[in-house]
Amino acid sequence: MSDSKIARVVAGTLDGLTGLRVQVEVDLARGLPGFHLVGLPSTATRESKERVGSALRHSGYRWPDRRITVNLAPADLPKEGAGMDLAIALGILLASGQIRRPPAALLQRTLVVGELALDGSLRAVRGLLALALDAENLGVDRLVLPAVQQEEVDAVTRIRRLPLDHLASLGEAVQRLGAIEAPLAREELDDPGELDLRLAEVKGQEEAKRALTLAAAGGHHLLMVGPPGCGKTMLARRLAGLLPPLTAEERAQRLRVESCAGLPLDLTQAFRPPFRSPHHSVSSAGLVGGGRPPRPGEITLAHRGVLFLDEAAEFDRATLDRLREPLESGQVRLTRLGRTVVFPADFQLVAATNPCPCGWYGSRVRACTCRPHELRHYMRRLSGPLRDRIELWVTLDREPAEHWWRPEGRDEARRLRERVVAARQRARERGTLNADLDGAALHEACRLDRGAQQWLSRWADERNLSLRRLAATMRVARTAADLAGRREVTIEDLAEALALRPPAS
Repeated sequence: MSDSKIARVVAGTLDGLTGLRVQVEVDLARGLPGFHLVGLPSTATRESKERVGSALRHSGYRWPDRRITVNLAPADLPKEGAGMDLAIALGILLASGQIRRPPAALLQRTLVVGELALDGSLRAVRGLLALALDAENLGVDRLVLPAVQQEEVDAVTRIRRLPLDHLASLGEAVQRLGAIEAPLAREELDDPGELDLRLAEVKGQEEAKRALTLAAAGGHHLLMVGPPGCGKTMLARRLAGLLPPLTAEERAQRLRVESCAGLPLDLTQAFRPPFRSPHHSVSSAGLVGGGRPPRPGEITLAHRGVLFLDEAAEFDRATLDRLREPLESGQVRLTRLGRTVVFPADFQLVAATNPCPCGWYGSRVRACTCRPHELRHYMRRLSGPLRDRIELWVTLDREPAEHWWRPEGRDEARRLRERVVAARQRARERGTLNADLDGAALHEACRLDRGAQQWLSRWADERNLSLRRLAATMRVARTAADLAGRREVTIEDLAEALALRPPAS
């Protein structure tokens, strides 16, 4: 008869933004004392021996004087991070008899996640929220977690949870697993709405504010071109304030992404669409995602929100061109070491740039000092295919100084947001909100009369508009009609959409 003792505990790891079940198997056998961890652990996971050993000693437990083998199954799945410390410690304590075993079936329905400090206290784990959201797919219905992360888990899921501050309380907690009750449902947070009025701080720039309103109402991509100090960045940062709050599902998606990226979670702002503004020196992996293991980039962190590229022409052109596929598909697919990870990337692109290297081309304020070839080269940093995917293009210039003394139009800003929300509601009722309208669906949504069709066809042929540009024009016109409360798209709506189209590459 074998003298070895085995314990099995359920832990989890991440595959992109998805939680995966990991079976932690701990075997204590006679032989030369040692610790062996197998199952493709990462460096951080492999170092759990030192953390778990120190935490056990500082929590009143003992390190077994046995040959300890820990297997992380399935063995062919890479395991990443320190979140399996608590599960490994529990397995050792169960196998050595220092904690009385609960029913095996109950233990297999319990997900154990937590990083151990050397003194036995529990630290937050990256991606815990994703594991909690995927609990049903992982085959678990209760969760043992660090107490510091209880609030974020309760914000998006009603899984039975047992928060712990210190490893010393683990033995008592395990005996209470069967008595854990599901937490009460939380009330939905209300949108305070006051931050939405920041658009009132913008004086003048009526054409730009109109383009911003169209972008907010229809989720259209926007590029603003103008000299330094004309308000491009100020306008862009106020777009998120025009957008309606996220739904419960969208809020969970935002928190999942931020949790997997290791960002601090601000639950008070979770209902707002995310706003990401990476510096123009960002790498391709930082913008789109990548690394080992693959982590979400800025476009995924902007999912269901706004990605703002300030000084867009200063970004590396190859990096910008990697946005082309996500702008079309709403996701990014990364392949690393034979594994493919898909990250969501349904974001709204807003970019701002100077018209030339010196910044003053076409401005009334100062004469441009750039040479003709410098002008051509500067704007070509935004490739033709990328420009073709941007639906709204607006040119700004410095506003007269007298506009500075105008009172803030808070009532106007409130009306604009109400119109945006109403336009989105019309699109939602029509089934076209956040939809990539094209083909028959686009014709059905716009319903142009014969005269408008002929007028738009002549214009498109004269200007050699691509089919993508033609479809984008109709989508913008549909949004303009929604803002005006009209069921039908008119020639005036089409004319406004064409006036805001990007110039030829």
